[in-house]
Amino acid sequence: MKKLGLIMMLSIVLIISACTSNNGGNPQGESTGENSGETKNGKKTVVLSVMTNNRFFESAVRKFEDIHPDIHIEIKEYKASTDDGGGGMSMQSLSLADIEKYVQSVTTQVLSGKGPDLILMSELPQDKFVAKKLLVDLNDLFGKDSSIDRNALYTNILEASKDGDGLYAVPLSFSLDLFSGNTEILKKANLSIDNNKSWSWNEFRDVMKKLKESNPEIDSNLDPMSLLMDYMEDKYVELVGQGNPNFDSDMFRNMLKEIKLMYDEGIIAKEMSFGGSNSAFQMSGIYGLEQALTMRKGVDYYQKPSAAGDKKGAPFRASYSLGINSKSEVQQEAWEFISFLLSDEMQEDPNLMGVPINKAITEKKLQEILQKLENGTLETMISKEMLPDVETAKKRIEVIKRMLPESDFRRFSDMKVLTIAMEEFSSFISGQKSAEEVSKLIQNRVKTYLNE
Repeated sequence: MKKLGLIMMLSIVLIISACTSNNGGNPQGESTGENSGETKNGKKTVVLSVMTNNRFFESAVRKFEDIHPDIHIEIKEYKASTDDGGGGMSMQSLSLADIEKYVQSVTTQVLSGKGPDLILMSELPQDKFVAKKLLVDLNDLFGKDSSIDRNALYTNILEASKDGDGLYAVPLSFSLDLFSGNTEILKKANLSIDNNKSWSWNEFRDVMKKLKESNPEIDSNLDPMSLLMDYMEDKYVELVGQGNPNFDSDMFRNMLKEIKLMYDEGIIAKEMSFGGSNSAFQMSGIYGLEQALTMRKGVDYYQKPSAAGDKKGAPFRASYSLGINSKSEVQQEAWEFISFLLSDEMQEDPNLMGVPINKAITEKKLQEILQKLENGTLETMISKEMLPDVETAKKRIEVIKRMLPESDFRRFSDMKVLTIAMEEFSSFISGQKSAEEVSKLIQNRVKTYLNE
């Protein structure tokens, strides 16, 4: 189970890191990572730190420098990306250790006052950066920028991206965390689930029990480790907020017990399977507009059961989110680049992963994909037999357009905290240790890490 947990953890890291995983530019170490400076030709230099470079940022830098000849954007990537032969980065070139080293490296640099000016926050513990006052509150810069029409953006995503009253990282695009449900299985069991409404894990458990009564072979394609991460991200503020861990608590122990109960009852399995025809539900999401619209026939999106209680909209996570180092001497120039990335031109860039934060661009892209489905010109690896018909695609557009502005819960976490919890959780799910023992072990380890 311990090995499985790390694999599951890495898989989520890689999904998130997919946004920063195309062919790279500057190799590791090419930049010093120093704050602003003037090059020999008098340009202001803004250093952008990313885990790995990608085509979106490469394209943005070229276009930005063409219209801002006095500003040079230097991309500093921690790990040079490699071509996998298909235009993307090989998954084998990223590891959990890479993520941890990257987090430590950037954090150390920023604390020393010699870090990058712009920071891609996707893999970083933003709450720790905010608590240590390492990021600029971007509200003022945002408000003074007349080139940005705030109403043209998904304001619900912007508001939910705040830490307290401060906006310390601007999301350029985002994804929604959802369930995908097999409509045929639900129909055969005479079950109807409202995909407009949020529901709890207890309600999900009741539904799965009824499904298994109708057909014992039906499963949920969920496993304990992925469920633990989901629970923790729902309650992350309560568990780790303000740097005070709260794992040695009834709240967290009840989480552990609820997961084990579903595991013991056979509602969730030891590990996740792939492509099972008997799976009623599985973790899914809107990671990109084409992916969402071309989801296979017989499957619909549903809100994911929540441990957060009164959460209404589907939770989201930022695909690209940029913050500015509070010690940077080129904060205005760094903001100019963020502002450019929010422009229609860059929001429409095909290399932008996730859902553009610009509402009109998102709707335009949905219609373009629909048009290609209608006339048979959509280039995709999905076989034509598996693609939805035009009417199904139209219905999905309406579901997507309804879900996006309703999302109001930002998912974020610290990868190291999740890893610690998974490592200790394996001994509980296997019955070797009690919930009390495991919660205390996690509490002590997380507290030590947060105090480092």
